[in-house]
Amino acid sequence: MLKGKKYIKIIACMTGILLLFVLGSALKLFVIGEPVDSAQVYCEVTVTDQNLELNVSTSASAIAFRGWKFRQDGNTLFVSARKVLVSPLFRDGVYHTSMDPGTIEEISFGGQTIWEKDE
Repeated sequence: MLKGKKYIKIIACMTGILLLFVLGSALKLFVIGEPVDSAQVYCEVTVTDQNLELNVSTSASAIAFRGWKFRQDGNTLFVSARKVLVSPLFRDGVYHTSMDPGTIEEISFGGQTIWEKDE
């Protein structure tokens, strides 16, 4: 009788560990994601009279973007995001923003320059 309880505890422990592993993997894929690099996206920058428009779309249909961050250092605007698998939480693999170009002379996305101001 004591042996049976021991095996049940071992099976329950292993099932718990497996469940934690599956939950962690799902969290990584669908919520946390990984940084986007420029090879996975198509970027288009359009400059009109007083607007700078940035359009970003993914090259894969199962990828969505989240956590957009913009940081200006001097005349360079650094844009970053994270890619996750499409889910009810994050559905959009397209991003559009419009901004005042101000002193921006260069935009870097995913570690690569995607636009430079023409003089």
